[in-house]
Amino acid sequence: VRVDSNQLMRQGSYESSLVQAQANKKDRGQQSIASALPAPDLTKLLDTVVVGAGPAGLFLACELAKRGLNTVVVGPDVPIVNNYGVWLDEFVALGLEHTLECSWDDAVCYFGEGRRMQLGRGYGRVSRRHLRTHLLKICQEAGVTFLPGDVTDIKLSEDGRTSHLTTAAGQRLDARMVTLAAGAAAGKFLRYEEGAPSVAAQTAYGIEAEVEGYGAAYPLDTMLFMDFRRHHTGVWDEGASRLQTGQHPNAGDGEWGVSEEVPSFLYAMPLGDGRFFLEETCLVAKPALPFAALKRRLERRLQAQGIRIKSVHEEEWSYIPVGGPLPLGDQPVAAFGAAANLIHPATGFSVARSFREAPGVADQIVNAMRDGRTTREGAAQVWAQLWPQERRTQTAFHVFGMELLATLDLKSINSFFDTFFRLPGWMWRGYMASQLSSLQLIAFALLTFAIADVDIKYKLVTFLFADPAGGYLINAYKKRYLAEQQKPAAQLTVQSSTKVDAEKESIPTSVGGSPTVV
Repeated sequence: VRVDSNQLMRQGSYESSLVQAQANKKDRGQQSIASALPAPDLTKLLDTVVVGAGPAGLFLACELAKRGLNTVVVGPDVPIVNNYGVWLDEFVALGLEHTLECSWDDAVCYFGEGRRMQLGRGYGRVSRRHLRTHLLKICQEAGVTFLPGDVTDIKLSEDGRTSHLTTAAGQRLDARMVTLAAGAAAGKFLRYEEGAPSVAAQTAYGIEAEVEGYGAAYPLDTMLFMDFRRHHTGVWDEGASRLQTGQHPNAGDGEWGVSEEVPSFLYAMPLGDGRFFLEETCLVAKPALPFAALKRRLERRLQAQGIRIKSVHEEEWSYIPVGGPLPLGDQPVAAFGAAANLIHPATGFSVARSFREAPGVADQIVNAMRDGRTTREGAAQVWAQLWPQERRTQTAFHVFGMELLATLDLKSINSFFDTFFRLPGWMWRGYMASQLSSLQLIAFALLTFAIADVDIKYKLVTFLFADPAGGYLINAYKKRYLAEQQKPAAQLTVQSSTKVDAEKESIPTSVGGSPTVV
């Protein structure tokens, strides 16, 4: 039996038991989907089925139903369990600020002792209950129906115009189009490109807890986005605040003997009334950094900072598969959200992007049905919407960045992010939102190289020409160039006259000023 190592990584690898424990969490404060959405009539041919009832799946289903399609969501009737942090300007632009539980006007980072940086950008924590209520409300208003259960099989009819779905309970649905939005589990139904770097993972262990002493270590009115200081080892209890630049007990800023250590950082949200969300995060690793290691680091880091845990209300095991091969565009099912690789390879962000993409995907499905396309042709239109060669090139660039980050030690990763956040605000914001064009990403790379220190310059150049991720990136730009050459001259003229303005409009503008080094 052939084992798909990428699919194993998507589903949690050796941490799959804790990934499943996270997915099985209960929340009585969230309304069940079945109590809000009616059941479908399974005797009829459905227009479209969305497999997966998470935020991305429900949002897409709403967009489809709003366009007049008979839309059914199939998936487990479980609550939203993950904590979502979002950039404030992105959720405001989506009209979803009412779903936020907390927000902060600024975010702060620490990239070594004495190297504090204010990002000048607001951040928010999504309320799982508010988001669930909003999604069920808009689905209900649009006429979406719901069938609880897991899809175990999808087959295409002989005439190529109907998909037959079977659930674990033996129920059968017939639909003209199927879109997978079930996250990592959807990978078993998809085919992927060859020659791409393998899937990596972002892992994080977090707690929501009542603590004492946080205000002495960090500002209470600011989101802590990244603290990469090495306080999880070699520092006495409550000793972190007394450390001076270059005087860590493990030499320098704590880099002695850590060249093989996978870096991680503290991510924290002050929630008010002595309550905090605290999470030790590994941005990307191959293989995944274990939850047990992250838990030990979090506990030790808090002790070093003098932060005392009084009571823990919730634990979180966050596992996000990132990077890896992109789905092929010639298959009889479409996908959306994390199932369609809409997770940013180098950051792990996906929610805002999925919500932005939903209307365009819904339009393509409606167009395919209006034009009498076969199921495969309709799916191809969705894949062309999500993954044209331009976006595949952009993602190859992001994957290159992810692969590079996975190789950096603590000193280099601090240097890298210190460089990254000193780029113009529109540039680093656009990168994190997957909204820089492939040409803008070249400008991003050149400016990064220009202001980076010698160590990062050397790593960028050697990685580009020596690592397979560099070849993957170069090949993507070659394919983009060839695709542009094959376009009719008139089409290229029209595109070139509108491209610059469109790209400027798509990039989030500065909110709250530029990053400030303190």
